[in-house]
Amino acid sequence: MSKHAYLIIANRNFEQLAQLVKVLDDERNDIYIQIDRTSREHRVAIETKKSVLKILDEIPIYWGDYSQIQAELNLFSAAAVQHYDFYHLMSGLDLPLANQDEIHDFFSQHYGQQFVTFSAQQTDVQLRVRMMPHTFRHHFREQSDGFLSLIARLYRRMENKALSITAAAKTSVDKIEYGSNWVSLSDDFVQCMVNPDNLKRIRSKFSKGYLVDELLVPFELNDLGFRDTVYYSQPVNDLPREFQGNLRYINWWDGKPYTWREKDFDTLIRAKRMGHLFSRKFDENIDADIVQSVVQLSLNK
Repeated sequence: MSKHAYLIIANRNFEQLAQLVKVLDDERNDIYIQIDRTSREHRVAIETKKSVLKILDEIPIYWGDYSQIQAELNLFSAAAVQHYDFYHLMSGLDLPLANQDEIHDFFSQHYGQQFVTFSAQQTDVQLRVRMMPHTFRHHFREQSDGFLSLIARLYRRMENKALSITAAAKTSVDKIEYGSNWVSLSDDFVQCMVNPDNLKRIRSKFSKGYLVDELLVPFELNDLGFRDTVYYSQPVNDLPREFQGNLRYINWWDGKPYTWREKDFDTLIRAKRMGHLFSRKFDENIDADIVQSVVQLSLNK
């Protein structure tokens, strides 16, 4: 029997997280959760009946900061000890579009492959800017509309503009590509990625950058020699009818990303028919009905 690890990063909507765990709870899966310590929302009890559930010690996670990579690596490292066939990295706002029989059947036909979405949207200069050292890395996304937040946003724009001028000369983008951070990966690749020496190289290369979580897996695929194991590597332009190689249907054309509503259910069914097995994002505080509809879809046999 093949075994999969679901790796979940969560920072809000913990009742919804419990619903996600419910649909993943299967004897063929184990579930690992990394919670953002900065979240002020009340935690709820999360339990499984069939899967092994491991909730890692909470760490502070800041949008755009290296701490996002650290959360991902914590999960991969914790799970890699068990040598799963596949590792699925998800957010707590994701849901599967398929049931576990369908998901396991698909991956059993693609053993050893990597599922990543590559993007055609980033230029070399934009990639270099992301790799260069940034200041105030815990404050890339300010939530308030106050004066200090305005100053922070203006400073960030000025910093990025200045870095884009010097980027060409100072930072190499050899092996750097822009892609999804939500991925499904094979054991061979994950074992290489979480090797202690490689983890040190990752920190050295990415720890001072900006939005580098979307550069990590594409770089590692190139650097570790796994690029030819990618299932679908055609770069996307964020258009509705494109196939997304990480098998996650994410709507970037209507939002950053768009949050699905109940009226979008037929769109998600079409996405499943295209070959997508997962989707994001869902938010019970915006539309709880679509969460329940997709939960039922993924539980149907």
